[in-house]
Amino acid sequence: MKVLKFFLVILVSSLLCQGCASPTSPESKPQSNAPLVDLGNGICQQNNGLMWQVESTETFSSGQEAMNYVQNLNLGKHGDWRLPSKMELYELCQIFDMNLAGDCPIKLKGSYWATNGEVHAGEWEAYPICGGSELKYLKTRSGRVRAVRP
Repeated sequence: MKVLKFFLVILVSSLLCQGCASPTSPESKPQSNAPLVDLGNGICQQNNGLMWQVESTETFSSGQEAMNYVQNLNLGKHGDWRLPSKMELYELCQIFDMNLAGDCPIKLKGSYWATNGEVHAGEWEAYPICGGSELKYLKTRSGRVRAVRP
C-alpha cells in the first residue's frame, strides 16, 4: 500500500510540474519543452506561467522581513512578486529532483520563506527511498526568499 501511495504521489507531482496553464503573456512564452526556461534577466519561467527569481536573497530572520523584500522587489520590469506557497516550492523542488530544470540556473539549497495563510520558513529535503526520493518539509526559524509571480 505504501509503495502504491508513493508512486501515486510521484505521478501527481509529475503532472503538476508539467503544468497545463498558458503562460501569463505571449512575449514570455517558454521556448522549450523543459518545465523551466531561463528568460535571461534573472528570471526562470515555469511552463505553467509562474516566473521564479533566479538568485535567492540573504537569510531573513522574520516573515515580515521576507514580506517586505517581495513587496519592494522590481525584477524584469515586474513589481508583482510574492512569496511562494509551500506547494509551489514543492513543485519547484520536484522539477530539480527529476532533472527537468532545463537551462534554469536556480540553486535550491537551504531554507526558504513561504506562505499558506501564515508566513513560515522551511525547506523540502529529499530522502532516499526505494531507489527514488521522498521530499519532506522541515520548518526552520529563518530562510531566504525565492520570489515568484504572478
